[in-house]
Amino acid sequence: MFKIPVPVIMYHSVGIPCNKWHYNFLTCPHKTFENQLKWLRKKNFNSISLNQLYESMKKGTDLPKNPFLITFDEGYLDNWTYAYPLLKKYGFKATIYVNPEFISNNNVHENLENVWNGDTNFDNIENVGFLSWKEIRIMEEDNVIDIQSHTLTHTSYPISPKIIDFRHPKDLYGWMSWNDNIDKKPYLQIDNENFINFGQPVYENERSIGAKIYYPDVNLDKILIDYVKENGEKEFFESKNWKSLLLNIANEYRENNLFEEIYENEKQRQDRIVYELKKSKEIIEKKLNKKVEFLCWPGGVTNLESLRKASELGYKSSTAGKDIKYERKMMKNVYGEDPSRINRVGATIYWDGYEGFGSKVKYFDGYTLIKFLHKFQNRNKFFVYPVLGSVYLATKFFYNLKK
Repeated sequence: MFKIPVPVIMYHSVGIPCNKWHYNFLTCPHKTFENQLKWLRKKNFNSISLNQLYESMKKGTDLPKNPFLITFDEGYLDNWTYAYPLLKKYGFKATIYVNPEFISNNNVHENLENVWNGDTNFDNIENVGFLSWKEIRIMEEDNVIDIQSHTLTHTSYPISPKIIDFRHPKDLYGWMSWNDNIDKKPYLQIDNENFINFGQPVYENERSIGAKIYYPDVNLDKILIDYVKENGEKEFFESKNWKSLLLNIANEYRENNLFEEIYENEKQRQDRIVYELKKSKEIIEKKLNKKVEFLCWPGGVTNLESLRKASELGYKSSTAGKDIKYERKMMKNVYGEDPSRINRVGATIYWDGYEGFGSKVKYFDGYTLIKFLHKFQNRNKFFVYPVLGSVYLATKFFYNLKK
């Protein structure tokens, strides 16, 4: 039985970090990514598919030497422009978990292959946006990329009347723009200020799969949005006390107006979750003429009920999420473990945990990535690194002289 731990590496974006994108810490620089692939090839790692991993975990099916997986979340355009050509160059495959609501109907963009062939300049390669169905089909047909489900929406929803913030310039609530402009989602990797209702309350919220939706008072929202518009709109937020001013208006409104708190009922919530899981699967299967059997939970948010529904809908396996936050640290993706959950590891050596501008992140270079993967595989004792090897040999030589 095959029992060597199988690392599954998680990426999102590969390319050039965009200064305008709040979440640019998710972008692994393409030169760093290529360095990682070089080392993986040098050390004879072999990329496998999710189905191969599933069969190995379930039945002990043999895998190639040094097996590992590469996965990408969301389906950013740079997965096509940078990651896909580099994967092809070094002979690796990967899985991209996509949200159908973000996939565009655009034509095929130029990528690194066009640069290498002399068809275009590097500066013409686009960094921002999401994949198109045409690009996805090419990668699938090339047998380099396997497309699987990341649910339908990848959004969040209000879960209580508690106001935690207000929409303001450079905020981190792009999901609110998504919810109001679903047809524009493929073009909203970077939030468009034209779609932001400045002053709109941001309520306590949760990822779609974990949320029981609270429906806010639209009259309160309108009062605050109108107030900001009448007081300079973006300029309003130059005042140091803008947040306390808006909170005072909201509190005064609530003291003088009765509003029945409305939440989605349990049936509505369950139906919505089923729709998230089922519709995503159906769209991808129809567009690509393939079976979709693997699922990635946005933000790692899931629960026993959602896991059960996913299984009933035909998903064989999903990513280990926050529901098993501590247990997953021990998971090695080997035969004998539950094949319906896979544990992934990040491609970063350090991240300060802050989401947004100013977050600090450092991605593994190729050498340290190999060391990390060998540690995951419990193979460090068999792998002599150049520096450690030199120290070991020198120590042994000195010891023998003393004898």
